Amino acid sequence: MQSDRELLVGRLDAFIRRYYQDQLLRGLLYSVGLLAIFYLGVTLSEYFGRFGPDVRSVLFWGYLAAAGIVLLRNVLSPAAKWFRLGAVITHAEAARIIGAHFGEVADKLLNTLQLQEQAGSAPNRELIEASIAQRSRELGRVPFARAIDLRRNTRYLRYAVPPLAILMLLLIAAPSMITGPTQRILRHGTEFVPEAPFRFLIMNDSLAVPEQEDFDLEVHLEGDVVPQQAAIVLDGREFPLVKEGAGRFHHRFRNVQEATAFRLTAEGFNSSTYTLAVLPNPTLMHLAMTVDPPAYVGEPRRTVNNMGDITVPAGTRITWTIGTRSARTVEMAFDDSTYSLGPVAQDAFSMSRRFLRGNAYRVVPRNGAIAQGSPLEYHVQVLPDLYPTIAVEERVDSLALKQRYFHGTIGDDHGLSRLQFHYRFITGGDSVASEDREGIRDLPVDRSNTRQDFYHAWDLADLRIQPGDRLEYWFDVWDNDGVSGAKRTRSNTLVFEAPTLNELAAKQQQQNEAIESALRSGIKEAQDLQGELEKLRRDMLDKKDLDWQDQQKLQNVVDRQKQLQERISRTTDQLRMSQEQRTEFQKIDQRLLDKQQQLENLFENVMSEEMKDLYRQVQEMLDKLDKDKLQEKMEDLKLSQEDIEKELDRSLELFKRMEVEQKAQDIADRLNDLAERQDQLGEKAKEDPATNEDLQKQQDELNKEFEDIRKEMKELEEENKELDDPLEIPNTEEQQEQIQEQQQQSSEQLQQEQNNKASESQKKAAEQMQQLAFQMQSGMRSGEQQQQEEDMDALRQLLENIVQLSFDQEALMGGLQDVSTKDPRFIELGRAQKDLRDDSKVIEDSLLALSKRVPQLQSIVNREMNAVNSNMDEAMDHIGEARVNDRHRPMAADNQQRAMTSLNNLALLLDEALQQMMQQMAMQMPGNGSCNKPGGTGSGQGNKPSLAKMKAQQQALSKQLEAMRKALEEQRKGKKPGQQNGGGQMPGMSKQLASLAAQQAAIRKEMQRLAQEMNADGSGAGNGLNKLAEEMEQNEKDVVNKRIDQETVRRQQDIMVRLLEAEKAERERELDKKRTSMEGKEQPPEDPARFFEYQRRKAREAELLRTVPAGLKPYYRDRVNDYFGTFDRP
Repeated sequence: MQSDRELLVGRLDAFIRRYYQDQLLRGLLYSVGLLAIFYLGVTLSEYFGRFGPDVRSVLFWGYLAAAGIVLLRNVLSPAAKWFRLGAVITHAEAARIIGAHFGEVADKLLNTLQLQEQAGSAPNRELIEASIAQRSRELGRVPFARAIDLRRNTRYLRYAVPPLAILMLLLIAAPSMITGPTQRILRHGTEFVPEAPFRFLIMNDSLAVPEQEDFDLEVHLEGDVVPQQAAIVLDGREFPLVKEGAGRFHHRFRNVQEATAFRLTAEGFNSSTYTLAVLPNPTLMHLAMTVDPPAYVGEPRRTVNNMGDITVPAGTRITWTIGTRSARTVEMAFDDSTYSLGPVAQDAFSMSRRFLRGNAYRVVPRNGAIAQGSPLEYHVQVLPDLYPTIAVEERVDSLALKQRYFHGTIGDDHGLSRLQFHYRFITGGDSVASEDREGIRDLPVDRSNTRQDFYHAWDLADLRIQPGDRLEYWFDVWDNDGVSGAKRTRSNTLVFEAPTLNELAAKQQQQNEAIESALRSGIKEAQDLQGELEKLRRDMLDKKDLDWQDQQKLQNVVDRQKQLQERISRTTDQLRMSQEQRTEFQKIDQRLLDKQQQLENLFENVMSEEMKDLYRQVQEMLDKLDKDKLQEKMEDLKLSQEDIEKELDRSLELFKRMEVEQKAQDIADRLNDLAERQDQLGEKAKEDPATNEDLQKQQDELNKEFEDIRKEMKELEEENKELDDPLEIPNTEEQQEQIQEQQQQSSEQLQQEQNNKASESQKKAAEQMQQLAFQMQSGMRSGEQQQQEEDMDALRQLLENIVQLSFDQEALMGGLQDVSTKDPRFIELGRAQKDLRDDSKVIEDSLLALSKRVPQLQSIVNREMNAVNSNMDEAMDHIGEARVNDRHRPMAADNQQRAMTSLNNLALLLDEALQQMMQQMAMQMPGNGSCNKPGGTGSGQGNKPSLAKMKAQQQALSKQLEAMRKALEEQRKGKKPGQQNGGGQMPGMSKQLASLAAQQAAIRKEMQRLAQEMNADGSGAGNGLNKLAEEMEQNEKDVVNKRIDQETVRRQQDIMVRLLEAEKAERERELDKKRTSMEGKEQPPEDPARFFEYQRRKAREAELLRTVPAGLKPYYRDRVNDYFGTFDRP
């Protein structure tokens, strides 16, 4: 049943589609007819009426409107409903149409549809559904489609065919009646004029003119007949064209400001209407630049209005905002490129560009091909980020050559980012760890400050610089360039050259000569002052009062004394500076350092405070012209000058002794250095034989250096002979000759390209140099210890004599009180006092000679001795006068008491000096401090033995023992009974064996002392060295007993191996100790800023003093100039 109902509905839907199909066919026929009629009406109207553009526009749009209405109603609406788009007829309406066409259907189809609608809600549903099924079967036999007969639409062809036939007939017979009007209607906005026998030709390429400019219209007339006159119609007014020739005319439009319509006319014929278009001039109305500098510059973003020229830092981004009028594009033309900008808004353009260098640009607004006339050219000037600047000033502490102070000025146009100090070794640096041979230190820098000062202090002492090392150092500064990257500028490179041992020796010699000359000059001046004082004293005895000349003479003496005091002070400073500079680059024996300190103390105490106070008193008496008191002080002045002379003489002798010791030590150090270089050259000759010419040149230089050392050793001998008590310096002429022979032999072998032999000769020469240096040091130390023992003995004897003299003086003083001046025994007392004075003179000479060798004796010792002599002289005078006037007896007793007091003071001073010498002697002696033995050596306190040096000495000794062993074996094999001397050795062999034993003993004692020092902290680090010392002692016994065999050689080899191990361990301990010291004890150097401020303040004060006129005497003027000169030196 459901299928029947659906079938019925489907048949109705098909009917509805056929219904609208019928309407569509009918509408098409109607539409074709109507549109053809409308078309013919429009075209024929235009053909006969030749309407203007306005009417043609109405006809065109009217035809389109009419066509649209006809098509919408007759074609589009049925077609949409055919496709069931929009509202269509219902099934009921379709049923009525079908019922009206088929009589047998009548209302049956409509009733069936109504029953279908009622079937869903009726109570008798089954009955209704059965009725519907029956009716559907009955209606199924009726063809609904036949109710619409499509063939009936042919009758409507009478409406479409006639208009189409007329149109086709016209197109065939008179096509111009259709095509011409059609073209004019389609181009309804164009003016069409009647065709003339000639044509109006406008020769201009374009009918467009820039605003407010003139336009020349060029017109040509072409045709069979060309009019002689032509005109232009503007705003209904006719203006004649200017004739230029046959058929050629022109007209000038002046100051065109708006579009102008015109047409041409001639002989009653008109041209089409033309329009002269006005192109508005593009104009730049506003120009704004937003300047965005790089962030690192620190400048804010800013906007500059109506200014095209600008100066900006490199890396700045500029954004232009351009306002225009009547511009389609804006052209930005730079030196290197051109950009065409499109609008970002109405009459607004924008562009952004980053500038790294300067550029010129033009802003050109354009309206098509029209550009703004005379565009302005602007410039962007770029300030490049300059390289930073740095200027460094260096100052050297005059008291510490390794202390360097730097003051620098750094700057940049925008700011700084980093500052570093660099150094590196150019040559040398062997004693420095590899990671320390180059160094970089970052220094603080204020990033926000474009110009600033910096200070830096550098202590080269931390680098363990050795003589001859060369370093270069500099500063690097970086700017904060955030565009191209930080740029670096390097300061001038400075070079530090540590003086070589030869230079140090030469400079030390020069300074020593200057100090010695100053001391000799001081002694002479003191002697002259004594003579002046004695002469003045005698002159004053003959005068009652002092006159002006006497006062001036005495004032001159006082002034000269002050000058002498200043000279001594300068000499002291010179000595101190000399020693400090020397210790900067050399490791000085602690014994020499102690002597230098003692000598410096002597220099400082040449003028005691009592002497200075005495001269102050004399100056006050001179101002008061007090003759009596001046006479009393004259003798004191004379005695003080004697003390000064003695102390200067003593200082000179001690200085010369120390100079000899220093020179000997310097020669030994240079020998060791030369030996090391000679050994290195020997290795090089063996490993690299291809550079013989260079090797020979280096060998010649070493030969010359040794020749110079030999000359200095001869000078040393001469200087030593000039001492009052020469030092014990071993005679090494034979060793020197052997070394020179080996060197000369190596040079000859290099010339002959016998490199292996040359290498052996060079190494042998190096060993002999080490032995020579060791022999000099050992001999000097041995002689020094022996001299110390002798000096101690002399000091003990002198102390006993002084104590005895004090007792004798005390006894004589008691006898003077008991014996009457009339008693003949009183005369004996005077003789006894003279004998004591003679004994005192002997003691004085001995004490003065001893004080020239023993710096431990203080300056006051000689002054106390002078006091003893002076009081004894006065006591003798008073004893002589007491026989005439008893009042001199107490004066004599007082002088004796003073003499005895000075003797007691002298005894205490000597005893103190003796104790110091004994203590120093005990500290110097290895073992239990026994007396010095031949060949034995002692080391000064603090002069720690070096395992490296002992290793070199032991290595040289081993080679000598090996050579001696071979010599003994050859002697035993080659000698017949009776051919040997009494000792069984060749002549001179016993001496060589004794020398070898002495050398081994010296090394052993050094080893024992080093072991003792290493075990002082209880660590037991020196126990291994004690075992080495035992093996060395066994070797000594073998040498002494002439048992140098293979066992001795093996023991020597074992000693060398263990020495190498000990040296490596010592090096590691020293490195750890150095690191600990640097970490725990490092102190910052003096503030360099304060150092430079002091230098500047001192220079300003000196400049101020220079501007003050002073009527000075030549001497003082020279002294002032010398003083000022110190400020000019760094």
